[in-house]
Amino acid sequence: MSILGEFHRRATLSVVITMQIASSAPAQNSPDELPSALRLNGAETVRAFGQGGTAARQSTLAILQGGKNVALATAIDSAGHLLTKSSEIEVDAPLSAVTPSGEKLQPVLLARDPANDLALLKIPEGKAVPVIWGNPDNLSQGTWVAAMTNNADSLMIGVISATRREIKRRPGVLGVTLDPNDDPDELGVAIDGFGPNSPAQKKGMQSGDLIIRVQNTVIKSRRELADAISQFDPMDEVKLKILRGEEGIPFTVTLNYKSNVFDMLDRNQRMSGKTSKRKAGFSDVLQHELPLTPQAMGGALVNLQGKAIGINIARADRVTTFALPATLAIKAAEQLKLQAKQPIK
Repeated sequence: MSILGEFHRRATLSVVITMQIASSAPAQNSPDELPSALRLNGAETVRAFGQGGTAARQSTLAILQGGKNVALATAIDSAGHLLTKSSEIEVDAPLSAVTPSGEKLQPVLLARDPANDLALLKIPEGKAVPVIWGNPDNLSQGTWVAAMTNNADSLMIGVISATRREIKRRPGVLGVTLDPNDDPDELGVAIDGFGPNSPAQKKGMQSGDLIIRVQNTVIKSRRELADAISQFDPMDEVKLKILRGEEGIPFTVTLNYKSNVFDMLDRNQRMSGKTSKRKAGFSDVLQHELPLTPQAMGGALVNLQGKAIGINIARADRVTTFALPATLAIKAAEQLKLQAKQPIK
């Protein structure tokens, strides 16, 4: 049985190979199934994925802020437009982009797409080879895929691990537990404790503080607080007012995912690294099991022929990464170009 057939038969089997792409590795016609002579790790496997790896590298740029890699970007046309992951790009910090040849550029941020967590960047023409888009439809579990790692200098190989689907929105959380004895006739709800990674506690809120306002909403019960916070997404900044003794104190708290605050985040991240800032609320995704870092989001997900079938958009957990299908990414890019009449701040 071919190795690809084995992956289709055992979709839960995960084999991920990380390898350096040698510039001298010859491109070749990539087969739908690997011939028996190529069913090896190392150099033979590198050659089997040579076409996909070369295409991915030529179209991928590393995006830096403050001298650190924050994301990848994918060249989408000959005019120098790039797609990257929006939520990893800070608003006020200057951007740098490192091309496949190692040249360092200052890209312009043209527009953002909050719905798909994409940002459109612009560099001078001719600095990167645009991707060739592939068909993301009808991909079965076990289909071979590949993507660049966060330094844009090595290729990671894996398989589609689940059916294409929507990833529903998850509201953000403060990371607090509340006094169950709230009185709806009295102002405020008392904080009883905090989750292990509470964003509220990190901002200086304390047990016993009364939360009396969320944005412009006055809070008198746990239900009112829950309803007010549920309107916001993870990574949204929310203005709160608390009462500590007789002193009213304002706070601005950046919400987080419930799983990041209350679940086994610390242990999971010690095992396998951080997840993306935003990892839910996508209308359509491809799921694969390449353990890419959050800094590798924005890079293309390619098939064996080197065609981009998606844009990696979120590392969700230790064994799950989401990619926006190519058809969705193309449509979003066109909308961003229409929106990008002038640079945004």
